[in-house]
Amino acid sequence: MAEAKTLHCVVITPERQAVDAEAQDVMLPAHDGLLGILPGHARFLFKLGTGLLRYRDAQNREHVVFIERGFGHVRDNEVSILTTNAITKEDIDTSAAEAQLREAQAMPTSTIDEVQDRNAAIQRAQYLQHVTGASSS
Repeated sequence: MAEAKTLHCVVITPERQAVDAEAQDVMLPAHDGLLGILPGHARFLFKLGTGLLRYRDAQNREHVVFIERGFGHVRDNEVSILTTNAITKEDIDTSAAEAQLREAQAMPTSTIDEVQDRNAAIQRAQYLQHVTGASSS
């Protein structure tokens, strides 16, 4: 039997199916670091973190999706992602991502909790800028 040259990548949120594509490879944020998946990968179940899921399509174009937590499953050259939130390039524009970064940078920093919340909001906004193709500040 010939080895598959692509993976089927599916990203599903409670509201919609955000991605349904053939991919040469998938890189995603597991809860404990980045995970790379190629065709022929062993069966695998994992917990997701927050960050950027990247995949290359058959034409070698890179696609980027922001995901927030959830679970993933690899089986028979299919990568299934169940996440609480997935934001694709079509879901957000550069000005909205920049506005979110400005709002995050303006958050208060009087307590440790406020600093942690601000840092998380800044990182999320920077991820969104990567999705839109804009560089982060």
